[in-house]
Amino acid sequence: MSDLKLSITVLVSYIIIVLGFANIDEFQERVLDFSPLFFVLLALTVFSELMIVGALIKQGVRMSNYMFIIFWAIVYILLWAFYWKDQIHIQVHIIQFLLVEISAGLSYDVGKRVGQIDNLLDGLTSSTYPNRTRELQSADDVINEELTRSRRYHHTLPILVIGLEKLTRKENYVLDELLWNEILDRLASAKIGGILSNLSRNTDIILRDKDGLFIILCPETEVGGLDVLVGRIAATVQSKLEKKITWGTAVFPEEALTFDELLQTARSRLKTFETDLANENKLSGQLG
Repeated sequence: MSDLKLSITVLVSYIIIVLGFANIDEFQERVLDFSPLFFVLLALTVFSELMIVGALIKQGVRMSNYMFIIFWAIVYILLWAFYWKDQIHIQVHIIQFLLVEISAGLSYDVGKRVGQIDNLLDGLTSSTYPNRTRELQSADDVINEELTRSRRYHHTLPILVIGLEKLTRKENYVLDELLWNEILDRLASAKIGGILSNLSRNTDIILRDKDGLFIILCPETEVGGLDVLVGRIAATVQSKLEKKITWGTAVFPEEALTFDELLQTARSRLKTFETDLANENKLSGQLG
């Protein structure tokens, strides 16, 4: 954690210094006059690496810092050759090039540490509350298999989308508070995954999407049975986490014929539920 804070501090300080010098008129007139495109390139370097490096590490892909440094060097040289040409003095080009390369190195370091912490949190939550939840994006085969079986034998296939009432947030954070809130979210999500695994049948398929919502496929389950399951889940989550759940349902083939349509219908109902719950909480707060 201290390494991450140090990396972020160094990167932010570096950006502030570069922008600070760029806004000093005397510096621009007598020393360097940076091109506007340079600042666009600097921003692209920082933000793209923060996003890409963390995502790659989370997926287990290892890429050297030098790969990104070389990539941005090539980008700068291409801009130099085909856009700037003779518009900028050579010494300005050299300094802009070095600043972009430094940005690439610092951004890579921050992105790497963010990805490492993300993996650490995933490992912590999965080991603390083991469950049989699968990721939605990697479950196409099992989803198609269940839909095919339901079509062949003319069975219903309800899906249930479940979310957790949002944890209370403060308006202003320091980095430690952001990390702690992230840990709480991950632990709560893993805990709910364990609850769903315990309460659902072995034939039910539990998935989780990128937004943290849980999707349960309940083969050969009637709508009445789905209501019973929701009631048990809501009571257990309230008992163990002191939080309310939000949910939405959809049934194949009565309400949709494809999984995407089922999911869209269930999510729409969940959003309506969330809105109603938020209004209810707001009204309770005003009356209280």
